[in-house]
Amino acid sequence: MKKIWLLMIVCLLLVSFTTGLQAEKVVKLPYFREIPSLVPYYWQAQHILAQGTIFEGLYGYAPDPSGLGQVKVVPVIAEKATVSPDGREWTITLRKDKKWSNGDPITAYDFEWTYKYMCDPAIPEVPLWANHLQHVYNGWTAKAGGCSLDELGVKATGKYTLVFKLAYPRFDFNCSLVTAGAVPLHRATVEKWGQNEWWKPEHFVGNGPYIPASWSPNKETVLVKNKNYVGTCGNVDKIIIKNYADDANEIIPFQTGELDFAWVRNIADYAFVKKQSKLKRLYNETPMDLFWSGYQMTRGFNEIMDNVKVRQAFAMAIDRDLLCKTVLNGRAIASGSYWSKNDVIGKKMKEIKFSPGTAKRLLAEAGYPNGKGLPKLKFYITGNMPEVEFIVQQWKKNLGIDVKIEILESGVYWNYVWASWTPNLDPGFTRINCPMNSFEISTLDKNTYHVPLFYDYPAKVRKQDYDWEEERKAFLTKEGGTKDSDWATLVDMAAKLAKTNKEMVAKEPNKKWVEEMTRKPIFEDQFKEVYDNYKKAKTDKEKTDQWRLANRIILNEQRTQLEYNGMNETNKQARRLRYDMTYSQFDKAIEIAPKEMQIIQDTYFMVPLYNEKAQYVANSKLSGIMIYKFSWGPAIFNLKYLNLK
Repeated sequence: MKKIWLLMIVCLLLVSFTTGLQAEKVVKLPYFREIPSLVPYYWQAQHILAQGTIFEGLYGYAPDPSGLGQVKVVPVIAEKATVSPDGREWTITLRKDKKWSNGDPITAYDFEWTYKYMCDPAIPEVPLWANHLQHVYNGWTAKAGGCSLDELGVKATGKYTLVFKLAYPRFDFNCSLVTAGAVPLHRATVEKWGQNEWWKPEHFVGNGPYIPASWSPNKETVLVKNKNYVGTCGNVDKIIIKNYADDANEIIPFQTGELDFAWVRNIADYAFVKKQSKLKRLYNETPMDLFWSGYQMTRGFNEIMDNVKVRQAFAMAIDRDLLCKTVLNGRAIASGSYWSKNDVIGKKMKEIKFSPGTAKRLLAEAGYPNGKGLPKLKFYITGNMPEVEFIVQQWKKNLGIDVKIEILESGVYWNYVWASWTPNLDPGFTRINCPMNSFEISTLDKNTYHVPLFYDYPAKVRKQDYDWEEERKAFLTKEGGTKDSDWATLVDMAAKLAKTNKEMVAKEPNKKWVEEMTRKPIFEDQFKEVYDNYKKAKTDKEKTDQWRLANRIILNEQRTQLEYNGMNETNKQARRLRYDMTYSQFDKAIEIAPKEMQIIQDTYFMVPLYNEKAQYVANSKLSGIMIYKFSWGPAIFNLKYLNLK
């Protein structure tokens, strides 16, 4: 009997010991080539990891199968928000139970200090355009050193009350508070260890569901649960994030158990997965519906490509279904629209149709039958872009036009893709993938706003605008302005521009656009302030500095008036809709967005071809995977939702 009891006790101890060994749930995930740091506000790969995993903000993303990108914005540290009728003041009440990983309470003072810290000119790298501070009153001014940090439009009026004063109405400001650049930092830690050290695991104090236990920039980062986290979190104890090169094969590490998730990155991976029965069962895909993929015109000054019929002919001569079926091997969804026809925005837009006959007719009507008379066109690429070969073949087959493919070095190429102007490129095309950067009204057009900004003007206007911008840059170093005679022409020019500015404002019917034009400091006030500073200056250097600035202000106003008065009518229509959309409630903006984007799409400067798919294999025991579909995606984020059976 004693032996039986002894055996039972031994068995129980073994079971208990084994259970203890198996208790820790570990998930291994792939990530980008490197995580350069864990600073949340930089526009680098770690910003995806920051928002919702190692940091949390006032608001965050949550799964929403029916929403755009399958996400929705929800309060996290915020308990409630009160918005003024004009949309310019947001008062946010914080939850009282949220803590830092060291146990300190999270308060409104943490947010106020963080935002002032980020706006300090001493940290110039912070990209305000990528976070909420671009909308905050005096955000840009404080960052440029033009006012004190105490004048920034954010104030903690109590331990758990934060008030934002905005530069203009933003009824979707809570969406901006989701971004990684809006999360709070732990002041004592930052001040103790400094800008370059506070975020390292040995010093790190965060407020997300996980905190870093170790970090190696090009190898891996290990996250463990934050024991002081208050909120929803899955059952995963440790997450090992492994860095892989962009073109690395992750399928084999997945098969060997090195990873619990792997991206299907190319056609070879896709074919392999489809042939393996086990991998095929673990395969998943979802459309990258916050992106569109296609091509754009080079951003130069050739007048021939200003003819909308020419651009339309190129767009209608491509068989998108055949492209996706053959070249892309089913890994993308054909689309002639910036938004999928299944989306709330896309279903209200008309697609660009494949119609070779219509394309040839349009080209002939434009004066270029079978492309005769067109200049030599080029399609610029970098690396391996087989879809471009298909596009060029389609133009040869359906339009009779030979377009030369020219390969550029990657860094040079992507600079041309996103540059304001590309005067060094021949007329032609580049590939482009356009995403939403974040979930807010101003990004609903998926970067297609580049058409009104840089394309939709007559060529001579674009050229003049470019020349003036180059001259404006040159005045950063030009010498002069030390005598009154140097200023005489500027003073006269400023007076004339002030008069024509008023005339420009008077004829614009859109009230929101007028508000933008007349937001202080207006041109007249800017020039007066600089001229007064010149008259007070005591040294030649001070006088020259003000003279340079005065010239830049004048050139900027000349460009503003040139652009407004030289716009094509389609440009003005799109901009008016954008202003109406940007300053609306979100549900109203969703109704306006397809109207604005249809106008832009119908210019055929930026042409959609397909929506890519995010494709991956995942451990069958792993659930709660959220796919980040914004720029830098696809990636996995919001790791607090992960569960491992």
